Amino acid sequence: MPSDFGDESGEKLFDWMLRLGQEAGQAAMTHSAARVSMAFRNAVGEIGSEQSAITAGVEQAIEAPEWAKLNLHEFKDLPEFDTIKEIIGSKLEREALQHEFFDEGEKSYLIFRVDDAPEVARCFDELATETTRACKKAEQQLSKEKGRAAARDGETLDDPDKEPLQDRVEAFRKSAELAERAHGRSREVIDQARGR
Repeated sequence: MPSDFGDESGEKLFDWMLRLGQEAGQAAMTHSAARVSMAFRNAVGEIGSEQSAITAGVEQAIEAPEWAKLNLHEFKDLPEFDTIKEIIGSKLEREALQHEFFDEGEKSYLIFRVDDAPEVARCFDELATETTRACKKAEQQLSKEKGRAAARDGETLDDPDKEPLQDRVEAFRKSAELAERAHGRSREVIDQARGR
């Protein structure tokens, strides 16, 4: 599965969404995925604005700060915040970016090196993209599972792939017979044209 996403963080995003989808329903999963994707994109903007403020401060200060702090307030309101932190941590570790999570009262922060801000922003941007991709894959997985469950329960579905096998075989047999007859007629026409 990691090969589907390129790394472990993508797999964790997929698992996170699948758990949400199974527990709360597909609509809740899609909504949560959109929120986490937006939180990743907003974090990229915050990292960028923090970086420009730090760069402006470097001209005025003799010593620039070595570490930056990103408030994770948008993520904290999402389901399974600890899993989201694992996803972020996994992605940053894969990129060999030093970081630490820090809780201060009710607030949570991601601490990282100021020099790594562009790479951290890139990682968050990639996580936003991976979130969208993982959501689509999880939706497909849930649809398949729903179809299997419906087939077990004897429900009929509009999807032709969910049609009973015997019915599909019969429809294929009829199609094959029609195709064979049409092919036989065309063979007769060709033979007549050639004078056989």
